[in-house]
Amino acid sequence: MKLKSWVKTGILVTAALSQVNAVQAAELIQNGGFETQGVDNYDITGWQSAEQGIFGSVLAQSGTITEVTGNNTVGAYQGSYYGLLDNNGLSASTLFQTFSTGAVSSATLTFQMFVNNQNSATNIDAAGLDYSVDATDNPNQHVRVDILRAGSDPFSIDNTDVVQSLYIGGANGVLAANNYINYSFDLSASLASSGSYVLRFATVANQNSLQLGIDNVSLNAVSSVPEADSVA
Repeated sequence: MKLKSWVKTGILVTAALSQVNAVQAAELIQNGGFETQGVDNYDITGWQSAEQGIFGSVLAQSGTITEVTGNNTVGAYQGSYYGLLDNNGLSASTLFQTFSTGAVSSATLTFQMFVNNQNSATNIDAAGLDYSVDATDNPNQHVRVDILRAGSDPFSIDNTDVVQSLYIGGANGVLAANNYINYSFDLSASLASSGSYVLRFATVANQNSLQLGIDNVSLNAVSSVPEADSVA
């Protein structure tokens, strides 16, 4: 009888530890492949968008010809759709998703992204995502990816709003349909405390057309739970 009791106890402990380990990792991004839309391709399930200026759009794009500017792209990295910020100049656009998490011990963001720039140069101005052009404004033609605090203005670059800046840059080459590049970022320190955050992809263009394509967005977080031997 004692042997059976120990066997049963061992089975229960093993099962409990398996359950603890199973719930540690969590996907925090919804519809990271952009395959699900609402009423149309501008209503992307799980995502929000904001636009400023003229001749810009944010949508789930299929095919290799962009809907607004009519430029060539490589299409979706996987599946039929990808997220696209398609600017035709004098505009700024953001694609973003709010997510919440408990305290994490590790968090990794991965995605595939391309940038097509029909301007002869990438211009990163201190004005951030300001697309204005007048006597006091500089050329501003680039993309950026950030983690923001929840509730921040979707175009903000203030240090009080930006938790972690992940990418600021672009690509040159008139009419070039550039391939995707794989990106991976460690967000463990930024998400160490529980809270709500925003993943933002953004473009600004005041020189010429600019496209930002994203696919397979994934944010995998491991919660801060007791170690298996402590639970045992």
